[in-house]
Amino acid sequence: MKKRIACLIAILSFTCQYSCKKFLNVTPLDKLTGVTFWQSQSDIESFVSDLYAQFRNKYTSTAFVAATGELRSGYILTATSANSNTGGEINIRKVYNQFAINNLQRNAAGVLDASQVWNTFNSNANFGTSIGYNFSSITKWYEFYSVIQGANIMFDRVNKGVPGVDAQTQKRYLAEAVFIRCLAYFVMVRIYGDVTYYTAPYQQAPLPRENMVSVINKCIADLKAYKDNLYLVYPDPTFLAIRATRGAADDLLMNMDMWNAGFDKANQNAYYQDAAGLGDELIKSNVYQLLPIENFDQVMRGRSTEGIFEFDQSINYEGQPNPRAFFGEMMLRYPNKGVASDNNSSHAYFQAAYLQRLYPAGVADKRATLWFDSYMLSENGNFQLLKFKGNIVSGATGIFAVPEWGLIIFRYAEAILLRAEALADLGIDSDAAAMLNMIRQRAGAPNYAGAGGKDLKDAIFNERCKELMGEGHLYFDLIRTGRILDPAWTADPLTQDQFDRGGWTWPIDNSALLNNPYMRLNQYWQ
Repeated sequence: MKKRIACLIAILSFTCQYSCKKFLNVTPLDKLTGVTFWQSQSDIESFVSDLYAQFRNKYTSTAFVAATGELRSGYILTATSANSNTGGEINIRKVYNQFAINNLQRNAAGVLDASQVWNTFNSNANFGTSIGYNFSSITKWYEFYSVIQGANIMFDRVNKGVPGVDAQTQKRYLAEAVFIRCLAYFVMVRIYGDVTYYTAPYQQAPLPRENMVSVINKCIADLKAYKDNLYLVYPDPTFLAIRATRGAADDLLMNMDMWNAGFDKANQNAYYQDAAGLGDELIKSNVYQLLPIENFDQVMRGRSTEGIFEFDQSINYEGQPNPRAFFGEMMLRYPNKGVASDNNSSHAYFQAAYLQRLYPAGVADKRATLWFDSYMLSENGNFQLLKFKGNIVSGATGIFAVPEWGLIIFRYAEAILLRAEALADLGIDSDAAAMLNMIRQRAGAPNYAGAGGKDLKDAIFNERCKELMGEGHLYFDLIRTGRILDPAWTADPLTQDQFDRGGWTWPIDNSALLNNPYMRLNQYWQ
């Protein structure tokens, strides 16, 4: 069965790659939709498992989390001083400095410049394969549409009925297909802005890109209609945090609300109210908990009771992730990462001024001592973000040891802080501060005692910066709150004109134009 579904998903991926290049014209897949496959619940389970795997593989094809959600903040730079790594490795890591100035160009030594060493795939004996950052994969959206197409087909086939699947189980699978589809659209919107939206299993007509606010609103309505049919808690503990649940749907809805609130100003309060209500529902479910900060390595390893939704990455899975995909890889060094020469120094650091803003001198916070060491403000190869140290086997040889980590998309602390933000935006300061203090108390930090309004909103933003560091939220938070325009909040601010023209997006690969008269690319990058 595993080989069978793998072959079917390979066909799906191959077809979507070319159908997306042909104006998203999805060709019917007889093997995926015919009576020979959708014959039992185990067929559905195999299919949905591979949809999650496709999604995970997109994230691990490059340093996706760092590239899309962290590096463009401007606060992460290449560690060139106090660095004993080889010159070749140091030069590869200089790409971080290009992210810091928003240089995603395909020339001018930009992130996507094919002539640069970070985009060159050279054999690496320590990892046993050819490696490179493969940042160009982020510009190609057909893998996301492969997931969307799969979710659409799953919805269609399950809705028509599968032998042995009762009505309630059918509803749950329909809801899971909707969750996967909405998550894919949400991820795409935050990267590309406007995207092509469809839910039909076999989209035949060419389609233009649709306004991203409209896309997200459709996803919100879609997911709300189905989410209550999801499990609150999976009866099988092996699925903890890695399958769609009501909590995962609530968290996704909150994030979609807060994204749209940043762009649909006329309806901001409605989004804030919805996000606050969903957060209340999630908290009152009593499913999730904040683990003691001393046990935070369990959160990063994945499948903890703090996790809401994540992609599980393990050496036991088929296929190798890009060895640079794990965020912690660039901010750890020996003895917390391998024993080879290129592990003697870390490759990047957070700027000291940024860390001093988050961790003022003399203010207690266990994260400052547990997630950093005495080199916290060093701005060189001695720096470490120890938040991720438990994910790489320190005794492993070679530069790249495949880590065991939960590729966390949503977790309880993130949801609490998002609710705090929504409440503060509504002017419900006391409740917002209570949410904020839940996170601060876990970290051994003093309760917030400042003013409401802007001061409270700023404190919540800083708390997200601290708590979610390295998890891929920072840049998106800067965008949706408008702080990307303010030099007080980012080391590389955009002008209003740059922002309006899409300077916060990623370039879209030219293959999207093939045979689609309605398609347009992100003009800022042309």
